[in-house]
Amino acid sequence: ITFCTVFSFIALFITIINSMKTDNEVAFNIFAFPSLKNIVSAVTANYSGAWSEISAYFIRSIVSALVGAFGTTMLGAILAYILVFKDFYFKNAIFLLFIAVLLVPSIIGYPVLVTLMRDTFHLGDTLAGYVIPTIGGAPVGGMFLFRTFFGQQPKSVYESARLDGANDICLFFKFTIPLSLPIMLYYGVGIFSNMYNDYLWSSLILDTKLTLMPKMLSLVDSNTLQYGSMYAMYCISSIPMIVVAIISIKHFSSGEFASGMKL
Repeated sequence: ITFCTVFSFIALFITIINSMKTDNEVAFNIFAFPSLKNIVSAVTANYSGAWSEISAYFIRSIVSALVGAFGTTMLGAILAYILVFKDFYFKNAIFLLFIAVLLVPSIIGYPVLVTLMRDTFHLGDTLAGYVIPTIGGAPVGGMFLFRTFFGQQPKSVYESARLDGANDICLFFKFTIPLSLPIMLYYGVGIFSNMYNDYLWSSLILDTKLTLMPKMLSLVDSNTLQYGSMYAMYCISSIPMIVVAIISIKHFSSGEFASGMKL
């Protein structure tokens, strides 16, 4: 475990120290520590240069990932609530039909989705065209995960609330979501990470309003940034994932989350 941990942090360590060096220092030796007399000016120049290039794309990626994660998680939870607490004909068959979608790789649907978003709905090169397919397709995995967890919640709590006049909206927001917060957060963080790090779908549907990952690759390929600014760009791009991990780690390690994973 120690070896794997150290090995995993080597790339991060090299990225951080090179973001604090001048271009000549990076070109001379990427493994050397930055010079103390140049570190302040190098950090200022590298990070300001990187931020000026990616700031709009950085914010766009965070906003679209947050909207996509929230919409996907909530839609998956609503579908799971209906399949667990509501009775209707062919409920199990409909659930199996949803699960069948998981057997098909999502990339197979990209040619159809691109044509649908661009030509039919005219949402090409818009954040709506980028986010809507994710919210529409990704909740299937969340529905499968939430359905199992919702089914383990105590039915007596819901029965008592219904006797007191609670409707489905009240039950969902005041009972189901609070009791399922760890598992929903776990799923939402996964969707946020996937959308924030996404390259393929955003490259297919977006032309000028790119998200961060395609823009970073274009900057690297075009040699627009200096070496120090390029490493600084990598450091800046990792900040949202670090913040998300810090906020959610207490739920991952809590007893509530551990009990929620007993599927």
